[in-house]
Amino acid sequence: MASPTATSSQTRMIRPGETGDFAFSGQGPLQDQPIRVWYKAPDDPSSAQILMVMTGAHRDGESYRSDWLPLIQNSNTLLLVLEFSKDDYPGAASYNQGNILDSAGNINPPESWSFNVVESLFQAVVRDTNSKTEKYALFGHSAGGQFVHRFMEFTPTNHVSVAVAANAGWYTMPDQSVEYPYGLKNSPLAPKALRDAFSRRLIILLGADDVDPKDAMLQRDRQTDAQGDNRLTRGLAFYQASRNAAREGDQFNWALSVIPGAAHDHKLMAAAAAPLLLEAR
Repeated sequence: MASPTATSSQTRMIRPGETGDFAFSGQGPLQDQPIRVWYKAPDDPSSAQILMVMTGAHRDGESYRSDWLPLIQNSNTLLLVLEFSKDDYPGAASYNQGNILDSAGNINPPESWSFNVVESLFQAVVRDTNSKTEKYALFGHSAGGQFVHRFMEFTPTNHVSVAVAANAGWYTMPDQSVEYPYGLKNSPLAPKALRDAFSRRLIILLGADDVDPKDAMLQRDRQTDAQGDNRLTRGLAFYQASRNAAREGDQFNWALSVIPGAAHDHKLMAAAAAPLLLEAR
């Protein structure tokens, strides 16, 4: 697949009623690192709900779109699958972890975080389609689940109505005693911002059978193993730690759902997430 090139602001990104893709450039330091967006638009995108989907580690946006197409056919949804290329966003630090840390382990300025591309894309799509919506739904599986839960932690003033983080490999725990990115020690997240994040709607979606400790794609080291030795136990630990971190009186709108019979399978997890994310016609 050819590398994406920046989309002109004069070019229509979304074609009503069609399936397609376009390149999108963020703002500021990210404007030279475009992403490719794979979309499916209803006949009238201006009235549609917007659903953004983050891919796994393979960055296979077209495949993720294919998995979602049958799930959105009975809803008025504009589907956008965001593909961050491995060339422009190499490794887990640039994608899964939002590019908060540079290659030397120092914290990048917020305008360099890859999380910003999501909000910039939402605003551009609203303008492009003359959309009436003020919010969007957000889903990510595996590496995308890592991206989504950190996005909700570190961008608490976003425009997300509901987010689902599915089968993440490991988490940034809401623990001020654990060094970032495994916890929040020396991270750019202030305690008040974490409380604001807890007030947003985030669902931790886990496959009951995603329990293989030898999965080749599962990061195993001292820091991640402190969260558990498989994705299920790590997700359960993250949710419980988040509940514990919420102070008495805080609004805690995060939820947990475990899907029986599902392992590390995007198609199954997307099907389970669809009723949580899609509005009825």
